[in-house]
Amino acid sequence: MLRWIVGIVSGLIGLALVALAILLVPPHLQTRGIEPPLPTAQTLRALQDMENGPVSIRYLINASQPALGLKLSHTSIVIEWTDGNLFVIDAGMTETAAADFADLIKTMGGGGEATFVGTIADQLGDDLSRVAGMGFTHLHIDHTQGLGTLCEARGTGAALLQTDWQRDQHNFNTTEGAEIVANSCLEAAPLTGETLLTSDKFPGLGLVGIGGHTPGSTLFAAYVNNHLWLFSGDTTNSMLNLRSNTGKGFLYSNIFVPENTNRTGELRLLLRDLDAENDIDVVVSHDLEALVATGMPAMR
Repeated sequence: MLRWIVGIVSGLIGLALVALAILLVPPHLQTRGIEPPLPTAQTLRALQDMENGPVSIRYLINASQPALGLKLSHTSIVIEWTDGNLFVIDAGMTETAAADFADLIKTMGGGGEATFVGTIADQLGDDLSRVAGMGFTHLHIDHTQGLGTLCEARGTGAALLQTDWQRDQHNFNTTEGAEIVANSCLEAAPLTGETLLTSDKFPGLGLVGIGGHTPGSTLFAAYVNNHLWLFSGDTTNSMLNLRSNTGKGFLYSNIFVPENTNRTGELRLLLRDLDAENDIDVVVSHDLEALVATGMPAMR
């Protein structure tokens, strides 16, 4: 009898492992197959040669909670030009989605209560009409879900800057966010260039497809007032881990989010070296204290 029970349990475990492999192997292979050339500091600094570049850069906080040894935050970056046009990187979440995300973080690794500050539409307020374009470091739901509130409040007319990888390559963690963006009020705008992609509509702003965290992970670069800002998304969760070249752990990178860990390791080293330059700051998406320490002002 005992042998029979052990056999059934072993069979069920085997089936579960096969099902897990069927779910996880394709996205891992997909992500590992996307390794575009990485930029040099010289390539990124070419943004300073563009005329009429941005004049200010600020951040908005969507929600935050103590977790993972830091004040984990969801932020949007707002870049402004002399004509008043704004470009926004990442859209955060609604209050309900932020609460659900906070509960997920608690389940995965522990964390405190979430503080919801406001949707991106609420916080932009009267500045909504000046949003001329948006982009996303990647298409996970905590970076895209707030786009709906912006579209409801603003309407059409804003441009979407997006690499081909981000537009076309998705897995089970990015499909929902990709649908939100594809069905939104944003209108795809053309990009030119090879490693560093740019748009005539937003001089001094660049995109680099980097992969690693998701197939469509994108590095945004903005040259503002003789300073280069790099927005690396969730390549790493904290500046401490970036500087110590520490990954996110086996469960996160192999089960929860199918990452290309060789690529994220390569990116951490590149970004660490770039951040060491006097005129460059790397901003990771969820480390609020590190963001504040750069001196970037809050918009609200």
